[in-house]
Amino acid sequence: MLNTKYVVIIEDNNEVWDMSQKLFAKESRFHIVKTDSSMKSIKEAMLTIPDLVIINEDSLERIEINDLIVFLRKTSEYAITPIVLVSANTDKEHKLDMLKKGIEFYIKKPLDDNYFLYTIKNVSRLISANRCISALTGLPGNVQIENELKRRIASRGVYAVLYIDIDNFKAYNDKYGFMNGDEVIKFTSDIIQDSVQTFGSKGDFVGHVGGDDFVVILDYENAKIIGKNIIKLFDEGITKYYTQEDVEKGWIKIANRKGKLEKYPIMTLTVAMISNKLKRYANILEIGEDGANVKKKAKTIPGSTLLEDRRKTKTR
Repeated sequence: MLNTKYVVIIEDNNEVWDMSQKLFAKESRFHIVKTDSSMKSIKEAMLTIPDLVIINEDSLERIEINDLIVFLRKTSEYAITPIVLVSANTDKEHKLDMLKKGIEFYIKKPLDDNYFLYTIKNVSRLISANRCISALTGLPGNVQIENELKRRIASRGVYAVLYIDIDNFKAYNDKYGFMNGDEVIKFTSDIIQDSVQTFGSKGDFVGHVGGDDFVVILDYENAKIIGKNIIKLFDEGITKYYTQEDVEKGWIKIANRKGKLEKYPIMTLTVAMISNKLKRYANILEIGEDGANVKKKAKTIPGSTLLEDRRKTKTR
């Protein structure tokens, strides 16, 4: 369900597709699509911004393998997407040439079920481990967040984006130290993921922008209940990170930028919600701009808040 792995198979028969359908039938985190080798079809399939591309070289009828790899490697969105090439060509020079051009793995035919399955799973695991993953939370970072937003824009579904930010986190960090601050970040990450797992759908995405900022990209119909549950769990659990004295006072006192002592309330959570239900988005910059504006407005409301942007697309 959470942080689905998107895989595109490029072939003009069903050899690898049929094998994948059988082998990955119980692997719910993998979403696999197939396209033929026409450039139009490939471009449409690649709108999903896949995490992995599998090419069946022997089946290609509409494009040369060299041209296909060049296209994938020169397109910025797919430049770092791993490519697994399946081929009956056992010539050592050919294999070396493909590796030089930018593929990551070369699987020789005839295909072995288990070898194919675990190669794909292990490549996917390496992607998760190495592509801008937050060391603190284990969640995807900005590269994957941007790709997921592009994927949603290209889809026809109604989606929502939750921008989640901890209020008064800096003041807490200043008093309690960064190690306690890290524990608060991990706590917040855990309750966000738990809420999405409990109330979400397949394909929902949780990302860690950095610091105390998180993003959830999900189906619109589940967004409010997930946002409200995140707030509920946060408010119920956040006081355990304070001393009893500070909890009873309801605030901590920290010097502000001018050096004067100032009271800061117990941390709360701001959840800014935008969607394409009433407003279409052409790019991720528009989403980010609206998200920032709604979050700014939400932060003026005392306590933990979920605020949904209900503005419609302006007519021109």
